[in-house]
Amino acid sequence: MKAAILACCVCALATSALAGNMRDPTRPPLRSSAGARVEPTPVLSAVYSASNRRGAIVNGEYVHAGSAVGPFLIEEVLADGVRYRYEGHAQELHLPRTLDMIKKPTVYPARETSGVKP
Repeated sequence: MKAAILACCVCALATSALAGNMRDPTRPPLRSSAGARVEPTPVLSAVYSASNRRGAIVNGEYVHAGSAVGPFLIEEVLADGVRYRYEGHAQELHLPRTLDMIKKPTVYPARETSGVKP
C-alpha cells in the first residue's frame, strides 16, 4: 500500500515537472523584444474616382499617384485600393469587399392557410 502511494506521488511530481515548460494555448503569443522589428502598415480608408482622376485616403491623408505618406510612396491608385512602395518593395492594399459580405434576404414561399376560419 505504501509503495502504491509513493508511486503516485512520484508520478505526480514527474508530471508537474514536465508541465513546467508547457504554455497555455489560450494566452497571447510572447513578444520577442530582442531585435524584433515591427513594420508599419498603411491604413486604406477610401478610394475616390472623379473625371479620370483617382485619389485615396491612406493613414487619414488624401493621396494620389506620386504622393508620399510617411515611408510609403503611392505608385498608383487602383479602383479598389492602392499600389505603394515601401523599402524598395511594391505592395498593394485593397478595400474589403463589402458587397460580397452582405447577405441577400431569403424569400419565403407563401404560406398555405390552415383551413380554420377565425
